[in-house]
Amino acid sequence: MPWRARRGVALVLVLTAVSCNGPSTSTSRGTPRPGPVTSLAILEAEDAQTLDPALVDDPTSLAIGSEIFEGLTRLDAGSRPIPGLAERWDLSDSGRTYTFHLRSAHYQSGAEVQAQDAVADWTRVLAPATASPLTGFMAALGARYPGDQLVGVTALDKRTLRIHLPAPDSELLTLLSMPPFWLSDPGKPAEPTGGSGPYRLDQWQRGVQLRLAANPTYWGGTPRVRSVTITIVPDSARRLDRFVKGEADIAHGFTGPQLLAFERDPGHAAELHRVALARTTWLGFNTLAGSSYGRVVRMALAQAIDRGRLTDLAQFGSLLASAANDLLPAAIPGHVDRKFPAYNPPSAKFALDQAGFPSRIDLYMSTNSTVGRVAREMQAQLGDATGRTVVLHPLGDFFTQASLDRLPLFIDTWSADVPYPADVLENLLRSGSQFNNLRLSDSRVDGALDLGRRATSFDQALAAYQQAEQIALDDTRLIPLYTGVEPYLVRAGVGVLFARGVIAYRWEDVG
Repeated sequence: MPWRARRGVALVLVLTAVSCNGPSTSTSRGTPRPGPVTSLAILEAEDAQTLDPALVDDPTSLAIGSEIFEGLTRLDAGSRPIPGLAERWDLSDSGRTYTFHLRSAHYQSGAEVQAQDAVADWTRVLAPATASPLTGFMAALGARYPGDQLVGVTALDKRTLRIHLPAPDSELLTLLSMPPFWLSDPGKPAEPTGGSGPYRLDQWQRGVQLRLAANPTYWGGTPRVRSVTITIVPDSARRLDRFVKGEADIAHGFTGPQLLAFERDPGHAAELHRVALARTTWLGFNTLAGSSYGRVVRMALAQAIDRGRLTDLAQFGSLLASAANDLLPAAIPGHVDRKFPAYNPPSAKFALDQAGFPSRIDLYMSTNSTVGRVAREMQAQLGDATGRTVVLHPLGDFFTQASLDRLPLFIDTWSADVPYPADVLENLLRSGSQFNNLRLSDSRVDGALDLGRRATSFDQALAAYQQAEQIALDDTRLIPLYTGVEPYLVRAGVGVLFARGVIAYRWEDVG
């Protein structure tokens, strides 16, 4: 999905832009808020681009829109799907047919939420005139492109919706919590006042500020946090200064140097929270261009990388990332703490020497500044550990070259659009996948992915996807390096329940 940017391109650009701002030097402090939190003041770097569910494709719009609109399901703090506008559902036909039973809920206009609204809203997403960038999310329903017909979705009555899939797809319940599946008032399908969520939009001064208030008719009860004010401050130094002065409860989007300085102050250290992102960076071996990298060589290179040191040095004391212990990041259900080859330079060098590996290692990467820092540290580590000369090749057309199988050894990143393991593993490991730059083709991996897709329970699906990942990692087809982290600053006295997934926290969960 575009807000997390397939292949991490957009996120890379954001990180690059943020790194251009200098650190704040303000040292003044705010004071803790006494008592329960009933209002929130939030600082954002960018305004929402849209609050039309069919068009949401940026992180700010996603975070705000998710408080105004809802889907049939929603995600808990671990990104598992739970009831939303549907209070329950039945699964039949070996995972192909879902019957959703809607709860009694109303839009902010007072209109009742009905099953037919889902048919209308999802049809609108696919309509060419809507120009939605999210039509690919409808693939599970048998539609993918603008103009495709929505089939298999039927309102049986006002409170019952049946979805018949062309093939079983265990990702559906997670997808139904995402923007293109949010339900909206049929009288106001493209307006931010058409939602049924816990908050309603009171005022939107574009590029400056948004004000939202708790929805008193919300089916889940009126949220304890009654009002939310989001102020747009593009400059990170000004944003940090305003937070430190006590003008905001929550802020994020800061540079590594700013965060290092902030963390060193004992008065502020407890206000810094590192939230896992659905993004992983790894070292990959293309099976065609990198045929000289046999399993022994791949294992040796894995032993030549100190992930902890790499992340610490290249990511500002690990403030912007965590050393990877899995291909699936911690923000994705199914993540496990795996045992990777231990850092062992003598063993790495011995294995390469015995394999007759040449004296030069060519490493390819994009021209992003963050990746450049990582690559330079890897150059030093691999060189010192193996006794080889490591030559870096930053490429402006990296993604094109990778897709053409021209890069034997490369650093790559994946940012998941949907907090579900299929988003990562189907794209990176499935034979013939557009983004399988490893050019991996393994029937065992594909078979496990098939099992995950067909699974009729969440836990069965996770087990199958973990099996697919384990096969690829056991063969060292790629070496996970680090997973993304987004630091949030939270004022003392404000309790935030941070979640795993594409939305960091919910306003109604703030205490």
